[in-house]
Formats: sequence, C-alpha cells, structure tokens
Amino acid sequence: MTIIQHPSAKLTTPESAIRDFLSELRSANKSPRTLTTYRCELEAFRSYFPYDPSEITVETVRGYYDTFSQLAPATRAKKQAAVSSFLGWCFRNDLIESDPSQKIMKTKVDAPMPRGVKPEDVEKVLKKIPKERARDRLLFGLIYSTGLRASEALGIHVEDVDLSLDDEHILIHGKGGHTRRVLLQDRKLLKRLKAYLNETGYEHGPLFRALYNGSGDELCYQAAYELWNRYCKRAGVSIKLHQLRHTHATQLVNQGVNLEIVRRRLGHKNMQTTLRYAELSDKVADDEIRKWSRRNRQ
Repeated sequence: MTIIQHPSAKLTTPESAIRDFLSELRSANKSPRTLTTYRCELEAFRSYFPYDPSEITVETVRGYYDTFSQLAPATRAKKQAAVSSFLGWCFRNDLIESDPSQKIMKTKVDAPMPRGVKPEDVEKVLKKIPKERARDRLLFGLIYSTGLRASEALGIHVEDVDLSLDDEHILIHGKGGHTRRVLLQDRKLLKRLKAYLNETGYEHGPLFRALYNGSGDELCYQAAYELWNRYCKRAGVSIKLHQLRHTHATQLVNQGVNLEIVRRRLGHKNMQTTLRYAELSDKVADDEIRKWSRRNRQ
C-alpha cells in the first residue's frame, strides 16, 4: 500500500511525537499516574509501528488493537484510550491528516460488581513474596491495607508520606486531580514502611521505583501487575490485583464503617459507586441468615 503524505502533515519521529504529547499532558496538569500509564501504552504502540505518525492508517490501529484482543474489556479500553488520545493530539497538531482511531468502534466496558476475596487467600500471596523484595511486600501490603487503586499506590512520592506519631498518613493524588488523605492504621505496615525508607534512603521522588532500569522512574502498572500474578501463582490462588481494593472496601462495609467514610477513603466521586459495596454486604448478611436458619432447623 502506498502512503500519500498529506501536504499539511509534518514529518516527525514517533519518539519525538510521544515526548511532545506527554509534555503537553504534563503542562495540562495531568496526574503522574496518567503520564506513566500513557507512556507505557504508547511505547508499546511505538514498538508495534515504529514509523512516522503520518503513515498510521485505520488498518494500522486495528491491527494493533488485535494484538491485545484476548485481554479483559477494561484493559483493552485503557490501551485504546491512550492510543486514541495520542492520535487525536497528532491530528490537532497537523502530524496526521485525520484521526484513524475515530473510525474504529471502542470497547464497551460495563461497570463490574466489586468482588472481594477471602483475606486468608490474600495473606497466602503476601507470604510468598520474598523478604528481600521489600518494595513488593510494601506495595501490595499497602494496597490491601488501604484500598488504594494500584495506580494511586504507584504514584506515591516520598513527599506524600507523613509519619507523624499517631497521625501517620499518605496524601493520594487521585482521579480528576483530587487529593485525599489516607490514614495508615496498620502497625505492621507502618513498621515495614519505615524499614523500607531507612533501607532505600529515599528522601524524595517515587516511593516505588523500577529496580532494573536505573532511571529512578516509578514502577509502571504493567510491571506491578505481572509481579502480583507471579506471586499469586506461587501461592496457588487466583486474585486480580484490583481485588485487593475490593476486599478492603468489603471488609470496611461488613464491619459497619459509615458509607461516607468508605467513599472518602476509596476516593469515589459519588456515593452510588460506594453503595455497590453495601449491596454486596447485604448478600453477605443474607448468607449468614441462611446459615443461622439451617442451624436452628437441625
């Protein structure tokens, strides 16, 4: 197929286009985790098509989307969103004649019901993380203990951590540029956090860093996702990384914590999202009533 260069399109390299796109996102005050996610996704797209952006066609984008068609809808939608946002930026900056991603139907993602897991299963996985992997033990323990989104935990900087006695907390820069304060109530986790900071000597910058590239960049979501799956396999259980958040939220609701407090801790924008955990709690209550009823019939 012959590619006809549109007169208004500018010749550029994919590396420079991605760099300029991310720079504009940074100037627009997008969150660090958004920048990290987009950088990872666009590097994958560049590896698939390492040519001038002006040569990207509908067939190019559709072919790239096909490479991850086996993934979950939410994951596919996230990857598509990064590419679509980038190509829209290229079009607005005259790097491409039109935006080919707009001609491809987007993956529809239905809001899933939150699904927690048994705490003892989570503990099995955490125990399989080697002691020398202090970063991983702290990261996954933190997500489980606080209900943070994985991306939020990965976006934490040392400057966000406050270890004031009896008021230990972390400032979380969440969705939509909102910042919330998350209490660190787990004493074992606090001890692990202090030991980690002492061992690494980190005084500023990302709390969870990539170990092998030497750049000091924060650990990306894909790497954390693969690590968690590896530890789950060792433990012989199947738990999705996001289920750690659901498990924490379900525990809070089942223990009678006020829903508004749960909403604020999880960083939900509206109460309707949090109410889904209350519905789950009702199901748990129904199961307990059935068990009680069976015992009384015996």
